[in-house]
Amino acid sequence: MTTAKVRTQYHHGDLDTALITTARKLIKKYGVEHISLRQVSQEIGVSPSAAYHYFPDRDSLLAAVGFSLFEELANYQEIQLAKVSGTSARAVKERFRTLGRTYIEWAVREPHFFNLMFSGFCLIDSVDKKEREDSRAFNNLTNCLDELLAAGLMDKAMRPFGEFLSWSVVHGATSLIVGGHLEIENYESILDGLEMALGIRKQ
Repeated sequence: MTTAKVRTQYHHGDLDTALITTARKLIKKYGVEHISLRQVSQEIGVSPSAAYHYFPDRDSLLAAVGFSLFEELANYQEIQLAKVSGTSARAVKERFRTLGRTYIEWAVREPHFFNLMFSGFCLIDSVDKKEREDSRAFNNLTNCLDELLAAGLMDKAMRPFGEFLSWSVVHGATSLIVGGHLEIENYESILDGLEMALGIRKQ
């Protein structure tokens, strides 16, 4: 496809999506440290000035990519959660473990993406509190914790600490695994430890 044809293709409004998609492909292949807005623009055949209309700098493009990755992670988790049906104590507990397991699995499969998501371009603290709490990933965790409490599997006194403790343990372990400092085979033991910390009862 010629540059002229590409320019015409994006003339009517999908350039921002194309830039995000292309940046993701390049990050997956080369890592975030090797990506520039100019490089992404050239890859799809548009001028850097056209890209700057949507993203004023590299950081803003990477932030948009990062937030799209949080959505992808949530999609993957929800697909796996849907495979665990039922309201039994066993099913409720398995959904909670599935949420942690899928977080680790996705990060190991997409290490460049995982590193971008937590590299400072889309820090959780930079997101409005309501927006953060309305996010699908946050809601998935909240729903699983609420299920545990409703099923009588979790101490009510521990519920206020559920999101923070769960994310801290699973994310911390995942970072060590992705960085090569912890074997992925240990993740079930990590989830066992998290359950103990939250006071989740054995069936």
